[in-house]
Amino acid sequence: MAATGPSEAADVSALQSPRPVRALSFRWENDAVGGTDENYSNGISLAYTHSGRGLLGWVWKCLGVEDATLFSGYDVGQITVTPVDTDRPVPDPEDRPYVGMLYASVSTQMRRGNQFHGLKFVTGVVGPASQADEVQAWFHERIGSGKARGWAYQLHNEPIFNLVYEHRRKYPLLAADSVWSADIIPVGSAMLGNVLIQAQAGAQVRFGYQVPDNFGTTLIRGLGTLPYARPRKNGESEPRWGAYVFASGSGVAVARNLTLDGNTFEDSPSVEKNPFFLTGEFGLSFWTRWGEVTASFVWWGEEFENQARPSRFGALAITIPL
Repeated sequence: MAATGPSEAADVSALQSPRPVRALSFRWENDAVGGTDENYSNGISLAYTHSGRGLLGWVWKCLGVEDATLFSGYDVGQITVTPVDTDRPVPDPEDRPYVGMLYASVSTQMRRGNQFHGLKFVTGVVGPASQADEVQAWFHERIGSGKARGWAYQLHNEPIFNLVYEHRRKYPLLAADSVWSADIIPVGSAMLGNVLIQAQAGAQVRFGYQVPDNFGTTLIRGLGTLPYARPRKNGESEPRWGAYVFASGSGVAVARNLTLDGNTFEDSPSVEKNPFFLTGEFGLSFWTRWGEVTASFVWWGEEFENQARPSRFGALAITIPL
């Protein structure tokens, strides 16, 4: 890891506060925004983050990291994946299988200047024990949508274990002391486990009024939650509100995806995955001293052969400081 320079040391001080940083985040991702009910159909999570070492903070000490600001995160969530035609009692064998996933994770995140490193451990279960079919049936009944008929062919129960590592670095594009600011944040990540083995590289660009001093936005299929940052101070006072627009793009190289390759130790439905695809996202974030709301539209490239069209879904995140 690179040594901390004077400007980066000042950036660390700007983030630190005599008060502990704690936040509760709710995230919902659903493809109804894209006008579909297929592929990545629904994701929901609830997370708690706080400043300090937490359960995994010892990792950074083992790596020799000093003079850094540490955060810890804990979240639970559920993910639902379905084929295109959910009216078929027996799903199309050339379409992606039904998958439900229930998970919990713990993460440790380290900021030093304009650099960010995050490490997350995910565990849980995939299969009927996730109760994704029951949750989807309940939700579809509430919105008057038809019930998916092929859940009897979903993947079998299997415990899941996955590691996620992510690195971000922020480069200001406008003067940091201006109320209007812009930055670009390159992002690189790697995942290893029985759910996902993949590498991803891309960047996020932001522009807005009183952009918060953080490292952008994320999705459930990623770190899931980033540290909450209080707004930058202009002089002696903190601004009361701010907003920014953002756009992201990335390339993903995949060696394993459980939702496409099927169960690890049992025969199950599966399809031939594409080893590489692209993603895109654009959105808007608005914050006040009482919290932050971020909404975006995500385009997720074709993940397997014979996929009818790329996935499209909306993402909503609400973060409340505690």
